[in-house]
Amino acid sequence: MAAIDRRLQVWAWLVRRQGSVAAKSEAAVMAMQSRQVPSNAVTNFIFGAVARGTEVTNQVIPGPDGDLPVRVYRPVTLAPKPRPLVLNVHGGGFVFGHLRLCDWLCSNVALRVGAVVVSVDYRLAPSHRFPAAVEDSYAALVWAAGHAAGLGAGGPVGVMGESAGGNLSAVL
Repeated sequence: MAAIDRRLQVWAWLVRRQGSVAAKSEAAVMAMQSRQVPSNAVTNFIFGAVARGTEVTNQVIPGPDGDLPVRVYRPVTLAPKPRPLVLNVHGGGFVFGHLRLCDWLCSNVALRVGAVVVSVDYRLAPSHRFPAAVEDSYAALVWAAGHAAGLGAGGPVGVMGESAGGNLSAVL
């Protein structure tokens, strides 16, 4: 039997430590959502850090219910042809997750594919009921496609995500 990666073991311990979300009140879930994930050696070990050779910028774009944070990842090296554009939708069951948790994945896609990756921080339940996450993700996709040239992209457009973000990616 293969050994389980140490990062996954640490993540599983943290999740078990917090207890089941299903047993928590909406107020408790919202309190958990308000916690900031620090950027330090431990979180970089668990979630991964931004890949070297990647430029990262934070922006705010118009969303269906106000400002919508996005993070843009680009390879530092210049591309001889238009870069593809990829929208990333983070996971977290539509209740948890945020831009920081996608740094490793998005920066590696930007670097290895030579793409411009736009990661959207959609509104989370229970404060924002369905279809808020879908609306935010769609608004980010429309915005990114409309601003592709300004972002340094001009090739094909794709959508990616994991967990809940993967489900949203399938419908976008």
